[in-house]
Amino acid sequence: MVTGKTKNKRVLLLTYAFPPLQSSESFLSVKAFAKINSYDIDILTIDSSEIGYDMDYSLENYVNENFHNIYKAKTPKWIQKKVFRFLRYVPGFPDRFRFFNNVIYKKAMEIDIANYDLIISWSTWHSIHLVALKIKKNFNSIPWIVHLSDPWADNPFLTKIWGYKASQYFLEKKVLKLADAVNFTTNKSRILVMKKYPEFWINKTYVTSHSYDKSLYQKKIGLEPVRDKLIINYLGNFYGPRNPISLVKALRGIHAKDSNFLKGVVFRFVGKWIGNENWRSILYGLPDDLIEIISPISYTDSLVEMSNSDLLLILDAPFTTSVFFPSKLVDYIGAHKPIFAITPKGSCHDILQAIGGLHASPDSISSISSGVEEAINKLREGSLISPSFGASKKYSNDYVAKQFEILFHQTIHNL
Repeated sequence: MVTGKTKNKRVLLLTYAFPPLQSSESFLSVKAFAKINSYDIDILTIDSSEIGYDMDYSLENYVNENFHNIYKAKTPKWIQKKVFRFLRYVPGFPDRFRFFNNVIYKKAMEIDIANYDLIISWSTWHSIHLVALKIKKNFNSIPWIVHLSDPWADNPFLTKIWGYKASQYFLEKKVLKLADAVNFTTNKSRILVMKKYPEFWINKTYVTSHSYDKSLYQKKIGLEPVRDKLIINYLGNFYGPRNPISLVKALRGIHAKDSNFLKGVVFRFVGKWIGNENWRSILYGLPDDLIEIISPISYTDSLVEMSNSDLLLILDAPFTTSVFFPSKLVDYIGAHKPIFAITPKGSCHDILQAIGGLHASPDSISSISSGVEEAINKLREGSLISPSFGASKKYSNDYVAKQFEILFHQTIHNL
């Protein structure tokens, strides 16, 4: 860990997503603050070893090198792995991590929260904002930034659940009302969330993108590339409407039309399909060597796998529009490899338009088929380009750290 006394102002990041808990938000929060030098960043999270989540220790050294104190609250003894797994079926207000809010708050009191110049609550998971809300009510002079990587009450993956939006709205409103600043990862997400609130609330909102750290791609282990084939990689989990069904249908149609077109190509899916772990049954009608399904690998190994790819693939849910900035997209940008996104109009599409890449509509099999054919043809020709270096540089965590430092300064001095 970073040691030594400094005269920097002190910032406390409260989050339930922090290594070694394996979650895209864990990796995003670490990268976002690792290059901040003008503030001392401490972390307050939970000891995630007993709640049943997969662990990923590949960033352990990185975390220790870039942060000051890391405080971990012990989870209540009654919440063991089986119990926490069951709690996912209990209606969320806002989610099952709320059962850890009391121990997080008590830990904040133990480490003397009053000595911090700024607190940040980072979600997913949104329960952490309720801890920060309680701190704000009791220590009103401490500036507070709310960071929403994903929308809260308006999350399109969850709004179809009966009662979700109404119940979450009241919690979200309490949080956003008292927060001194609210940070989003895309402007579309900001507009979606804030349009239902008083107009002047928009004045305390900011947009700061996800980031990559180029140094993390230098690790020389991971899955060995298959040198005699074109490697098209998807890294990450599938769940709900974000799944590979439409892509597989498109590949089946391409193969039926020309059985030779896909020779020498392999699609690698590294991760899980949550709720459908045995999904090989949907691959009928395709060559046996076209698709590889690979168990999840560590975060740093996934960066190496990206770097060993010929093309990186994004598969988004078929919403009419999407406000999301996929976490894998920023890591793909850092890998500096060509990107093909099957995504609706929205944030991901806009980013890809700016940095360079191919895209297709997720609700059209013909669009996906045409996109796949174009990508493979351009790969074979050697004409498929990687993201523009100039456009992608603003997603590096060196650049994003400076944006966060400006946000910290403005929030502290505007209170």
